[in-house]
Amino acid sequence: MPRLTVDLTFAFDRALGAGRGLDVSAYEAEAARLSDAGLWLEEQRSDGRADWFDLPLDAAPAEAVAAWLDAAPASLDVVLVGIGGSALTARVVRAIRPVGEVAPRLHVIDTVDPRPVQELLQRLDPAATCVIGISKSGVTLEMGAVFLVFEAWLTDALGADAAARLAVIAGAQDNPLRARALAKGYAHFAVPTGIGGRFSGLTPVGLLPAACVGLDPRALLRGARDMRTRCLASDAATNPALALAAVHAAAAEAGRSVAVLWPYGEALKPLGPWWAQLVGESLGKPGPSGPAGMTPLAATGPADQHSLLQALVEGPDDKLVVFVTAESAEAGPSVPAGEAALCLASGQPLGAVLEAEREATEFALAAAGRPSITIRLAAADAESLGAFLFAWEAAVVFWGRLLGVDPFGQPGVELGKRAAAARLTGQPADLAEDLERHRDTDRTETA
Repeated sequence: MPRLTVDLTFAFDRALGAGRGLDVSAYEAEAARLSDAGLWLEEQRSDGRADWFDLPLDAAPAEAVAAWLDAAPASLDVVLVGIGGSALTARVVRAIRPVGEVAPRLHVIDTVDPRPVQELLQRLDPAATCVIGISKSGVTLEMGAVFLVFEAWLTDALGADAAARLAVIAGAQDNPLRARALAKGYAHFAVPTGIGGRFSGLTPVGLLPAACVGLDPRALLRGARDMRTRCLASDAATNPALALAAVHAAAAEAGRSVAVLWPYGEALKPLGPWWAQLVGESLGKPGPSGPAGMTPLAATGPADQHSLLQALVEGPDDKLVVFVTAESAEAGPSVPAGEAALCLASGQPLGAVLEAEREATEFALAAAGRPSITIRLAAADAESLGAFLFAWEAAVVFWGRLLGVDPFGQPGVELGKRAAAARLTGQPADLAEDLERHRDTDRTETA
């Protein structure tokens, strides 16, 4: 069985009723525009714009992170400091760690909020903790601030022995984080030049935290490598990335402006924020005819049946829902039998209840004529995760081609980064002055 399949049945009006879903011919037209996907990708690679596509072929980084973890001092806790793609993949792999695995515990810090930082500083034992800092640029404000706090905490407690408990992942080019690791003797791993943060999950950015939580980083690459082969196909029936790109482009063309990723299962929950960054930063850009892309919205299992489903069924018909489920999900404990008065699922395993709720949500959308698709993973495991990450990375690149936007870079984010730096340092002076005027603006406040 493939590690990932895409079911488009309930996306189209032929299943939902005429004029209620997407026009299948519009989807086929978008897919036809990508029929040269394999050739186009080869051209992108020759131009140095598709380095991400070959990441699954290189096992050396996976071997390197596994070797470091084997040699590192024994630890009960690992603190990973990063933000954006440098943290979201870690949350994804942490969620699928094998059941029963306890140590080391992986703590992901992607904020400068002092509360969670202080909590870890007070609770963890520095003699049983490793700290990993991740920043491709090597100068990310949030990472730098928190990493330096944890570095000082370890050094104050352990002195020279702290170096063995510190590691960094930074861009291969010269940058302050990489230089610090070299100067202080920290383990260091490279994000290859040309790989953006949100496309870095198959570099040490994702491979190292995977190894930390007991997953085989090579399995992550195996799943991605199989998907890479499928992504070269010219037919949407066999190329999941092409199908995903085409169906979203058709939905946007039909006036649907919101894409919802709805994983069912706690092990799949962090896929939502990872996907939202990938879609939002890659495609929310000016296109040939104005602003392009769809607004990504991450939902979560049964919890959002009791919040978002009402709006999805009877609110504005402007959304495409993508369910994510694992075929071989664990059945888990069963509800005690003979308790039907309290629970309709009496006698049934919790896994069956979860799948029943997903199917019921799909049905409710279909009954309302609202389109949805379902991504089925073979399991909530490393290989299936590798396939999912790669399929969506390829999908947004194909989707960007259909929209006429460059899926790489995030110019809309950069002003916020520069403004934060100016607020803290006063440089550049002209931007600091603009910020001062902004702060002095008369505010309209409610009572």
